[in-house]
Amino acid sequence: MGKTSDITSISNSIGTTILHGLLVEYTNRKESITHLSKESVEYRGQSIKKINRVKLSERDKQIIKNKVIRKINNRLKSKYPDVKISQKEIRRRVDEELFYFFG
Repeated sequence: MGKTSDITSISNSIGTTILHGLLVEYTNRKESITHLSKESVEYRGQSIKKINRVKLSERDKQIIKNKVIRKINNRLKSKYPDVKISQKEIRRRVDEELFYFFG
């Protein structure tokens, strides 16, 4: 994979990890919590593997952050319109998770 596709793949994986984590807390369908939790763990593992395969610059990390936020917002609008999460909470969670992934 090239650097651009690596960044896109990592962004998608991290975005899905964070989205599922947020949905565990904010879902209106409590029966989905177990499934969402398991998927979040799976996507987190995939994200770590992808990140460990490449060397990312600070610029790459910023691009990933922007893509992750955009992906989460787009998925919430298209697939989960009934779930309301503030932009402040999304950004906080993204910052927290990216610290975990990038150190």
